[in-house]
Amino acid sequence: RQIEIHTETCAGYLGMRDYPRAEDQALRGLALDEDDFTLRLYLARALLNQDRTEKVLRAEQILRTLPTDEDFRVSLSLGETLERKGIALEEAAEGVLSGERFTNAADPEKRAAELSALSREAFREAEKSYQVAYNLQLNDTEVLNGLVRICALQERFEDSLAWGEAIIRITESDRLFWKKQLDRPNIAPREEKRMWENIRQLEELEVAVHLQAAATLNNKLGRTEDALGHLDQIIAFDPSIPETHSQKAQLLVKLERYESAIAAIDQFMRLAQLDFEHPDIQRAWRIRNDCEAALIRSRGGSAGSSTDG
Repeated sequence: RQIEIHTETCAGYLGMRDYPRAEDQALRGLALDEDDFTLRLYLARALLNQDRTEKVLRAEQILRTLPTDEDFRVSLSLGETLERKGIALEEAAEGVLSGERFTNAADPEKRAAELSALSREAFREAEKSYQVAYNLQLNDTEVLNGLVRICALQERFEDSLAWGEAIIRITESDRLFWKKQLDRPNIAPREEKRMWENIRQLEELEVAVHLQAAATLNNKLGRTEDALGHLDQIIAFDPSIPETHSQKAQLLVKLERYESAIAAIDQFMRLAQLDFEHPDIQRAWRIRNDCEAALIRSRGGSAGSSTDG
């Protein structure tokens, strides 16, 4: 019963993202039964989510002792751990190469290349782990999100986008399901609160995926029109996010659609509710003025008088 209490408490702290307390509860339970599968998995998740290199490495050690073909959370967690390990190795390589990170190696460039190779290997293994998790749990959005990230980290942007589209299909379907559930009569307040929380989490994930897809399409693949489509999909179901209109304006400027860009900038400034002196508002005004000047030039007029706002 004491182990059950530690397990339940640890799960609660993980849900609240209080990872140090989750780690403490997992260790207390494992002191009573060091072979408990759930507590070892929870300990690994608590460690990796604290995002410190030494804890990520400890999480990896634990996860490599757990079976990966039964519970998808093991492969998912190992994928996340290796992904973070790979990022840390790549940052170390960049630091050694730039001289910002000390190394005992006689040849810093060679050491940086070794660290980069280790990073790429960690990314490849992370992707394999995510694939194992995916085969066990096809529609889990955490698994799919991991595949989005790991493909992007390996600069396989088309693959990353494909996994992102899979997430969007699932979140759209799940949002509709939960909204229909809200129409049921006599729903208990606690149950209704849980449904709205599920909808909110799905919306947040969908927005994040659309934003990442837009950034990838615009910055990496040069497909600005497609990037704009992702932002429009966010605006379609939640037009109240200021940053979406700001990013849309930047894409429209890039496409030289200045009138639409001005409309997007105005919407951003209405929604942002920031002081006029705020850097984001000042930047928005500068872009707006540039758009007005470009419109005047395109009409053969003078850009001297109407761009001060």
